[in-house]
Amino acid sequence: MAYHSIYRGPLGFITFLLLAATTTIQAQSPGGRVTLSGTVQDARTGEKLPGAAVYTAGGQVGTTTNAAGFYSLTLPARDSVRLTASYLGYARATVVLAGRRTTTHVFALVASNELGEVRVSGASDVPLERRVEMSTLQIPVAQLRKLPALLGEPDVLRAFQLMPGVQAGREGSGALYVRGGSPDQNLTLLDDVPIYYVSHVGGFLSVFDANAISDIRLIKGGFPARYGGRLSSVLDVRLKEGNQQKLSGNAGIGVLATHFSLEGPLKNGKTTFLVSARRGNLDLFSRVASSLSSGGNSVVGYSFYDASAKVSHQLTPRDQLFAALYLGGDRLFLTQKPQTIAGPQGELRYRNASNLRYGNALASLRWNRQLTPQLFGNATLAATRFRYANEQTFRLEDLSPAGKLGENSRASFTSGVRDILVKADFDYYPRPAHQVRFGATAVQHAFTPGSNFFTSRTPATALDTTFGAQRVGAQEVALYGEDEIRLTARLSANVGLRAIRYWVEGQGFGGVQPRLLATYLVGEHTAVKASYASMQQYLHLLSNNGAGLPTDLWVPATRRVAPQRARQVALGVAHTITGLGVEVSLEAFHKSLRDLIEFREGATFYNSSQNWQDKVVTGGQGRVQGLEVLVQRKTGRLTGWVGYTLARNERQFDQLNQGQWYPYKYDRRHDGSVVLIYTVRPHITLSMTWTYGTGNALTLAQGNYNVIDQSYGLLSGDASDRYVYPEAEVYGDKNSYRMRAYHRLDLGATFTKAVRHGERIWRVGAYNAYSRHNPYYIYYSSGENDGYYTRGQRRLYQLSLFPILPALSYERSF
Repeated sequence: MAYHSIYRGPLGFITFLLLAATTTIQAQSPGGRVTLSGTVQDARTGEKLPGAAVYTAGGQVGTTTNAAGFYSLTLPARDSVRLTASYLGYARATVVLAGRRTTTHVFALVASNELGEVRVSGASDVPLERRVEMSTLQIPVAQLRKLPALLGEPDVLRAFQLMPGVQAGREGSGALYVRGGSPDQNLTLLDDVPIYYVSHVGGFLSVFDANAISDIRLIKGGFPARYGGRLSSVLDVRLKEGNQQKLSGNAGIGVLATHFSLEGPLKNGKTTFLVSARRGNLDLFSRVASSLSSGGNSVVGYSFYDASAKVSHQLTPRDQLFAALYLGGDRLFLTQKPQTIAGPQGELRYRNASNLRYGNALASLRWNRQLTPQLFGNATLAATRFRYANEQTFRLEDLSPAGKLGENSRASFTSGVRDILVKADFDYYPRPAHQVRFGATAVQHAFTPGSNFFTSRTPATALDTTFGAQRVGAQEVALYGEDEIRLTARLSANVGLRAIRYWVEGQGFGGVQPRLLATYLVGEHTAVKASYASMQQYLHLLSNNGAGLPTDLWVPATRRVAPQRARQVALGVAHTITGLGVEVSLEAFHKSLRDLIEFREGATFYNSSQNWQDKVVTGGQGRVQGLEVLVQRKTGRLTGWVGYTLARNERQFDQLNQGQWYPYKYDRRHDGSVVLIYTVRPHITLSMTWTYGTGNALTLAQGNYNVIDQSYGLLSGDASDRYVYPEAEVYGDKNSYRMRAYHRLDLGATFTKAVRHGERIWRVGAYNAYSRHNPYYIYYSSGENDGYYTRGQRRLYQLSLFPILPALSYERSF
């Protein structure tokens, strides 16, 4: 009875799991068994390789490396052990180790492109059907840099939009809508630390510079217990650690941006560094164009930047310390040249300016330690922030001799969120094909949903006022445990549990999220997979703007607004055609969402004197079901994939659409893509992508009528003495209209040439190669206007954003 009373409940279960794992570790006795451990890394740069396969002769016993490139194998003692490490895109390495004592070995793998082979580098070499995972997408950075890019700038998020189950919101947008979810339901991690806003240029480019990234993967379902806090996906991005062998760098310029990166060793090969910076070029054109078009009276500019820095230091053979920093932001500004007008006493001079800024800041300190040959630990301390600020200023000067008239005023709107995070994660390898992960996370949130500030100074008065939502603090603590194990020769599973406790405004929320994923081999190269995941999200994103700019508010779950919840089940088949090097996967999924929120009809957050909780409808539901097909080839001269998604995505709110279910605005029945990359020669690569999607759903007026309101007055000067009546529109069901289908062809070519001290790369291509007029938004127009009323029939018009756009960029590496 005492045992059950101590460990009763979800937190007790996690506590029991952690203590049991610790007891198992301490009780482990070699007794005829030895442990072989170490890391797998790139021979040229020293970069760790996550997901590399390490196995004994014949491949019967093996494991894969964790995110830090660490592996551990506990085997029966023998005279010697032949151990092999492999990673797709690298030549295999084999070593013979003493099999009667615990041994540490570092595998340094040589990239295939240095051996003259044509293979895709950076992906796991474990066959798809044998991985204890599903609904997981990985595109090697080297491969996505060869894909056609908007105006020649490679983008890591846009490449994932070409995969099944992932959609772009609208033309040109880099946001990810994963299996019916919205962008705020994606957990984006940069070196294990959340980052909130992931787009530049109004959503057309992501904040991730491909030159600073070593690995990126997207999880759509079957979520391991170590991930939590969002409903729809996990985007796990890893920064490079820096070249251990020599100083190297990369610099390039394109239409969208100019970038530079540098990496190398700092001290005796134990310390490495990476610095990377990127700046947008659009303001260089917009400044000149706006000045010319306004006769020099005003200047409009848009710019963005990203900067990353990372230092890695090997404290001891078992300890490694990392410090990372990321800064990124956007700025849209309008500056007006001082104008002079006539005043009551003489000339007056005035000047207007507006400035919109938003961006992320992130800093982290991480410590990796190999605690025992079987236990690996990772501790992280981090701070992350997103801030949005929109400011307008006005200055008026009296140039008359009296000079008594004048005004200096400023108005601003700010919002944001700030987190301080502490976490610890452990990987334990009790035996081959068995890995236990457990850990804990604590987060202090600070939300600023929206605050207005106004100040005005005149010779006679002074006014300062602040109104709107105040800062809200919240705390979140999570514990997790997961067990990945091969139960039989054919059956493997990952079973986990995540327990969360969240506090805000004196209110506590809690939840337990079970996770289960099973893989069963039905043949040598075929597996059936199934997964279940329960997710909870303790923050919301309020959005009433589809333009892509971050005019959105991050707000916490509160007493009045409950946390979001989701459950997802998936069933799939994975098969490898070994002779062709082709992987085929087929997955069906169903996801239900609860406690969603939306703005009330006509509500906006700019009226911040009203509490945001009074402007939303709550208790929303969502249901998404779909079928995804992916056929992918990763080796050979011709690589790429074909993806297709058949899905339905619906929402329901009691206070919207008369309580009836309606299509979500990004519901797409059909979504498909074809991606091909062909290596003509080792230094010449051709690529193409073609995408197709059902048009977005939206609500349109189905008719209009004149409102009888004579207060608008009698028109004078007209013999007919007409009255002018305002028009009102009649709407039907929400999102009952569909835009035209979307499709686009992009072409690209990459030319690489070895030059003195490095290589140079030219990228050319075309976005929307056959200049398809895809709809960005549509609107009604009533024809000509004679000054009093419009004539003619109302018609529906479409605005298209991008015709065919050429792409050109130049890079030089050394």
